[in-house]
Amino acid sequence: MNTGLKNKLIIISSPSGAGKTTLCKLLIKKMKNINLSISYTSRSKRLNEVNGKDYYFVSKKKFENLKEKNFFIETAKNFNNLYGSPYKNINKSIKNNQHILFDIDWKGARKIRRNYNKENILDFFILPPSKSELKRRLKKRGRDNNKEINLRLSYAIDEMKHYNEYKYVLINDNVKKTVEDIIKIIEYNNLISKNKRLLQSKLNKIINP
Repeated sequence: MNTGLKNKLIIISSPSGAGKTTLCKLLIKKMKNINLSISYTSRSKRLNEVNGKDYYFVSKKKFENLKEKNFFIETAKNFNNLYGSPYKNINKSIKNNQHILFDIDWKGARKIRRNYNKENILDFFILPPSKSELKRRLKKRGRDNNKEINLRLSYAIDEMKHYNEYKYVLINDNVKKTVEDIIKIIEYNNLISKNKRLLQSKLNKIINP
């Protein structure tokens, strides 16, 4: 278990269509001291995506080779596609004294919790306002047919059963407000961590003058 981090590993999870990717992009824009962990994936690049910015797009064979070399902190398989978060993202954030933001599912979040001290982790589970709103958002994206949308909804119900594994659970019915709430929670935890470090420093001087 790694306990040497000063800044936070911030996890954002949600079912497909609940808005985690949009929230992550806005958090990166609004916060200075944060770095997005760009995942590797074996899925095909979409029209509006940029390699190295949205994901690192690789073949399944390349992904499996990297996995065998212990390149990833966590990996997951969703809709027959492979996803993984590389260790290099955390190393880069430590070097630059930044928080690191993960856009991952509950399975990936579990793996990170197993490897890092819980005091270094802030995890958020994002819920849609309702099942009907989630379905509307999935349709609006225009990427899936009705069969695929229903399959995503089925997966979403299963994913939402894991909300209680997270410290913070937010309903995303207003993107702007949800982003503001996440930032407030991060800043609050930063203050607590800072106060703990100051207190520890003073105690050390008293105990070991």
